[in-house]
Amino acid sequence: MVDASSPSGPSEQGPTVYTFPGKSLLDRVEAARYLGIAPLRLRLLDIARCGPVALSPGCYRVDALDLYRSELFLKAALPIEEASRRAVLAQARIDSDDFEPDPFMEMATQHDLRDVMAFIGGRVAIVGGLIIVVLSHTPLSRILTHTLR
Repeated sequence: MVDASSPSGPSEQGPTVYTFPGKSLLDRVEAARYLGIAPLRLRLLDIARCGPVALSPGCYRVDALDLYRSELFLKAALPIEEASRRAVLAQARIDSDDFEPDPFMEMATQHDLRDVMAFIGGRVAIVGGLIIVVLSHTPLSRILTHTLR
């Protein structure tokens, strides 16, 4: 192998070996393993738009996953060093066969999903209430109540 810094060819010290960086793009299953959550939960976070930012549908950058984990730790008022420690442990979790969920990430992502569902449920309740109010003062309501009895 030729040393890139030496224009004359091989150096006297021997060939230089360049290492590739770690895997920086992960698919949904690998990203879920990296975060310590189920792939379905990551998909739900993606649909609700409250999870990590995806590079493309089903493709996540490790930097975005680390940022998402750090945001959850900051939101929970936990030390950021713990998020960094878990990010280092997560690299080994990607390639392992047995899946161990991260209890904090499970709890934090469940909280995010509940917040989104409460917001959507509130909007549905408001719209449903408005429809009932509008229909209660129209002749259509008499027809509907008569056919339902």
